[in-house]
Amino acid sequence: MAQLVARLEDAGEASGGDQLVAEVMRRETEGSTAIGGGLVIPHARTGSVQEVRVAVATLSDPLEIPADDDQPVDVVILLLGPNQNPRQMLRVLARLARLVKQGSFLDGLRAASDAESLRTAFGGADMQTP
Repeated sequence: MAQLVARLEDAGEASGGDQLVAEVMRRETEGSTAIGGGLVIPHARTGSVQEVRVAVATLSDPLEIPADDDQPVDVVILLLGPNQNPRQMLRVLARLARLVKQGSFLDGLRAASDAESLRTAFGGADMQTP
């Protein structure tokens, strides 16, 4: 989690470092955000962003995180949303839930080798979603 937060900080998209990681992990203790299919979507709201920010990681060594399908997690999508607009986060979570139903979406994320191919995976899936 710290690496994803650090990437967002390095890109100037978020700030708060260790405190932000702690908030994401605190939220995770309330209930796992592993939704099945090898995906976990940790998320938190923070005052350090004005719009939802996303960081993605694919893992070569999957994590054993409890999920309904008992599939190990190999895709992590971190979401940071603004404190002042919780609806933004809910809209993005709902959109991700729809995208995940497309098997090709997660496959595209897993196959992505750089930031541009991740954007392509998100954009291609977005075009297919009604």
